[in-house]
Amino acid sequence: MLKLFKVKNYKGFENEIEFDFSGHRDYTFNPHLIKNNLVNKAIIFGKNGSGKSNLGYAIFDITYHLTDKDKPKAVVGYTNGNASSKMAEFSYTFQFDNEDIRYEYGKTSPSNLVYERLYIKDKLAAWYDYKTSESHIEGIAGAETLNVEIPSSTMSFIRYIYRNCVIDNKSSFASMMKFVSKMIRFGSAPRDGELGDFANLSQSFAGILQDNNALAQFEKFLIDNDLYYDLNIKNDVITDVKTLNAKFKYSEYPFSSICSSGTGALLLFFCWALQFNKISFLFMDEFDAFYHYETSEYVLKYISTKPDFQSIVTTHNTFLLSNHLTRPDCCFIVSKGKIHSLPNCTEKEIREAHNLEKMYRSGSFGG
Repeated sequence: MLKLFKVKNYKGFENEIEFDFSGHRDYTFNPHLIKNNLVNKAIIFGKNGSGKSNLGYAIFDITYHLTDKDKPKAVVGYTNGNASSKMAEFSYTFQFDNEDIRYEYGKTSPSNLVYERLYIKDKLAAWYDYKTSESHIEGIAGAETLNVEIPSSTMSFIRYIYRNCVIDNKSSFASMMKFVSKMIRFGSAPRDGELGDFANLSQSFAGILQDNNALAQFEKFLIDNDLYYDLNIKNDVITDVKTLNAKFKYSEYPFSSICSSGTGALLLFFCWALQFNKISFLFMDEFDAFYHYETSEYVLKYISTKPDFQSIVTTHNTFLLSNHLTRPDCCFIVSKGKIHSLPNCTEKEIREAHNLEKMYRSGSFGG
């Protein structure tokens, strides 16, 4: 699990911002939101432009060079415009079986590495300087005799070690690499017609539902949100294109042509949720942008009942600031380049009976 994340000189974060998942308190309610003494289900609140989306992009920067996930074609303003340095710096501390492993690196672009460092139990185990091509490996079983040949700054030294050595599958190093490979991020609606990682599957929503035998399950999901549709999936014999359709008394229409933006967002979420048994970490940006407040609550509860992956959702919906849905140490506020959990934003003792939304609106958490 991710224990601590730090980033500086990245997009809107000129100074270092630190996201600590280990600072939970001793609240006795909603204990399922904490796992292995780390926050497992986090909610981020913040004003427009406070950095919620950029924080998600920053956390997922690691996937650009440690995994085969799609790389961004171009990123404008990768480093902060007010900083003299043209290098963004990242630090991830993971915890697996009570053992910490820390991975740090610097970049001038999503693909151009400047340095990498890997610490296991606070001991420097591997590092590489892309300017001088100097490297060092110590304490990684199976990598002692590795012939290091990194042809360019677009190839990760740490990934090179993992792919070219026999690494103990139960080691914290292997656990970190597998964790990162299973991280997913998506918004409440496709941007520019893309479906995030689903684009790699070359599947339509209809195909995803059919391949997972999940059409009836999706209909039930919609009913839970007071949406009633009689759905079917048809496959064009000539083009082999699958279509999700809604049947009515006298007509039948493609579901995408008659559903609202909110219902379409539910379809997107449901298709992603079919993959939840395969993921390690989820980031949903403005997850409820198209939802009614009751639907927002339903989706948040749905995510919270899945303990096997760590998650962060961002929202503007202060209705979700409720102790029957979450707990104060799982709620974070981004403001002025900093992120803090609610208990760290006030000197008051927060109790289960407190109305968190009312406290937030009254400025008890510093706005």
